[in-house]
Amino acid sequence: MGTWLTFSTCFVLSLSLSVDCKHMRDLSPLNKLPKVDVYAKGLKDRIPPISNADTKVRPIIYMHGIFGKADEKNFACQYIPSVVPGAVVYALDMFNGAESALNLDYQLEYIMPAMQKIMDNHTDTGVTLLCYSQGGVICRGVVQMLSTHNVHTFIALSSPLAGQFGVTGFVRHFTGLMNRSSLWEFWYSELGRWISVGDYWNDPHHQGEFSDPSKDIFLARLNNQTGHSQSQEYKKNFLKLEKLVMIGGPDDTVITPWQSAQLGFYNQNETVLPFEKQPWYERDEFGLRSLHKRGGIVRHTHPGVHHTQWYKTPEVFDKYIIPYLQ
Repeated sequence: MGTWLTFSTCFVLSLSLSVDCKHMRDLSPLNKLPKVDVYAKGLKDRIPPISNADTKVRPIIYMHGIFGKADEKNFACQYIPSVVPGAVVYALDMFNGAESALNLDYQLEYIMPAMQKIMDNHTDTGVTLLCYSQGGVICRGVVQMLSTHNVHTFIALSSPLAGQFGVTGFVRHFTGLMNRSSLWEFWYSELGRWISVGDYWNDPHHQGEFSDPSKDIFLARLNNQTGHSQSQEYKKNFLKLEKLVMIGGPDDTVITPWQSAQLGFYNQNETVLPFEKQPWYERDEFGLRSLHKRGGIVRHTHPGVHHTQWYKTPEVFDKYIIPYLQ
């Protein structure tokens, strides 16, 4: 099933990205987990485990965005240890480039065990997740779906946490300049759901289809809008978080609306409402209201940063990321 999904998705990707399916990795369960790179000032780079005796700072796991290449992680993995004494950053070398457009449930079959391996070596401190763009949706999946996680702080950096409803940047790779009003038919189809964007395409005018249990849209499931059998487990896992930090800004130009980076989203009139006015918050569907009431949510808005600059802007790290790593 996994290999079939990989190459079925690759066929779709080949139509829009000129991907050569023969050169996509076979990520079958028989293969070993992909490499995990480790960055720490003063420590020799090595595969985990790094014990808590090596550092008193909660370790950070970095998750890249869609179409992220190997060098995307460089700034975070080198800058953080240079300004935070004792910091260790783990970067998962998996689902890079076109592979990042694979279905998110499929990606999580490999990402969750890889992250669990790191978490198991830091049981006394827990870990911090630093997740950029689509990586934030993936990390939200880890936090809600992995019952054994020990994530203390989840930092989402310009991530479409409440969904995407705009034909910008990465979406145009698949849709061209098609009007967003008609794209739900593709993204909510069996074909569209093979691609990661379909997992968080959120059309405010077609919420019935978005939350249809038979379609099992990934983001709708995380919102506990589909009535799935693990909804209480997802909520319990989410509430293991101590801190959720959400960073975004009005000049992003890719995440649409940009407030999705802070769990805000459109209503049916396409008016952006903050998360406090979303139905799933009011009903505390996945625990966001509970986390908010105990002071566990932080929102940061920073103007003047384009989407592709968030992960390599020192000012963003200094103001909104470094303070939550100590």
